[in-house]
Amino acid sequence: MEGASHLWVLLLVVLGAAESPGRAACGQPRIPNRIVGGRDAREGEWPWQASIQRRGAHVCGAALIALQWVLTAAHCFPRRVLPSEYRVRLGALRLAPTSPRALSAPVLRVLLAPDYSEDAARGDLALLQLRRPVPVSARVQPVCLPEPGARLPIGFPCWVTGWGSLHPGVPLPAWRPLQGVRVPLLDAQDCDRLYHLGTGVPQAERIVLPGTLCAGYQEGHKDACQGDSGGPLTCVQSGHWVLVGVVSWGKGCALPNRPGVYTNVAAYSPWIRAHLSL
Repeated sequence: MEGASHLWVLLLVVLGAAESPGRAACGQPRIPNRIVGGRDAREGEWPWQASIQRRGAHVCGAALIALQWVLTAAHCFPRRVLPSEYRVRLGALRLAPTSPRALSAPVLRVLLAPDYSEDAARGDLALLQLRRPVPVSARVQPVCLPEPGARLPIGFPCWVTGWGSLHPGVPLPAWRPLQGVRVPLLDAQDCDRLYHLGTGVPQAERIVLPGTLCAGYQEGHKDACQGDSGGPLTCVQSGHWVLVGVVSWGKGCALPNRPGVYTNVAAYSPWIRAHLSL
């Protein structure tokens, strides 16, 4: 895969199926990934991809991180959330209700990150516990989690996936497959500087806060969009796909100087693991 380098030395968690009856191998889809730009996904290519649905309608993307746990964005839920109103759809290539072999799992509880702010600028992360573990298959598999505090090199190639809009205000048709696009990781300071351009906000006042990371292109063109919130930003490490970020916010979609901002999963790994008991 292009963009590989000797800097890929990050130690990662590999949840081996033999370690515990409640764990499953992570981040190794049986269908090889081959996304190099924005395009349709294939069956089983992103088996951790999930759709958070409220009363049957797609609300946000998400990622399966354990057999009974899904990670998404906190801003996808109201403060007084009723878990019984939500279901997590797994193993689907399309949002169409007739998608074959898809699972619809009821939600037991929703846990928001302890430092979540109402404007979603900080702590934009939510853990969803499913009522029961889901069965692993070629289309349903957890993604790996990063080590706490892990960092990847600037420019590292990652992929964001989701059923969000292809253009602002234009929803993805239900018949269109899951979409994916390759985006490089950006330097946090450079990302914050870009977001200050044309705003009048003093440079000393941070817009992109700690606990987040950026990915995308200064010129725009490739990005997540409406409906992709909560979805996974994943990167290949040591032969496994790792959940590096969760789609949080951005200004428009794929605009110049406005890259995508993601919640940094490694920054919240201790909180996540405390609930998963990893």
